[in-house]
Amino acid sequence: MLLHRPLRPGRAIVTGAASGLGRAITARLVVDGWQVAKLDLPGPNWPPTDRQSSSIAIEFDVRDAAAWADLHARLRREWPSLELLVNAAGVGAAGEVGTLPAEAWRRVIDTNLIGTALGCETFLPWLREQPRRTHVVNVASIAGSLAIPAMSAYSASKAGVVALSEAIAAECPRGRPGVTVACPGFFRSGLLDTWHFTSATAAREARRRMDDTRWTSDRVARRVLHAVHRNRRYVVVGLRARWLWRLKRLAPRATTALMRIVYRRLG
Repeated sequence: MLLHRPLRPGRAIVTGAASGLGRAITARLVVDGWQVAKLDLPGPNWPPTDRQSSSIAIEFDVRDAAAWADLHARLRREWPSLELLVNAAGVGAAGEVGTLPAEAWRRVIDTNLIGTALGCETFLPWLREQPRRTHVVNVASIAGSLAIPAMSAYSASKAGVVALSEAIAAECPRGRPGVTVACPGFFRSGLLDTWHFTSATAAREARRRMDDTRWTSDRVARRVLHAVHRNRRYVVVGLRARWLWRLKRLAPRATTALMRIVYRRLG
């Protein structure tokens, strides 16, 4: 069936393309022959100095609805079609409820959830128009399913991304576009550089998990793109993440109790 054939190279939009998973996905798409619009906030390394003919780099804030509208108008003029949207931009915050400032909540929710929603709202109609297979990738996190202590803002934003992705899939019964939601555990990236920490314990534990993992951004990118080609809905990356993901579905109260015990031991 058409929906299960590999997604042929075409044109893609990738947010958060300056680092981490967004950068790794972009690199693999370019190697595979895709033309990519790479989006990220301005910074010392962005936009990049390379001038790949198959890519365009754009300074971009995913929280800005007007910027999404301008991008849509530009790409409609310059591209004959769009086959893939990857929402990979993300930031984080760590701290118990009652300790996080309002601006930290707004930054995380607006970037991770609202930014992803704006991308989908803007480009889903175009993806649905295409005669060939199209796809949406929304990057969530295993934290979106587990609601990890001291990561309430991040977990809430990523749970919203999971719900958004499932709603889009339900609204597209013929699979146009296909939807994949990525739920990785810790993997090596620059994500912690963007985090707001309210406690040294949370910062230390996050860094320890990041340093201990064998998963790299490139390995996660390969797993995600493989899922896209197979038209899989969920990509849960990491042995511990997969184990906890299944446990949460089978025994949610026991999973919460387990995380409470682990969290208290860290403290």
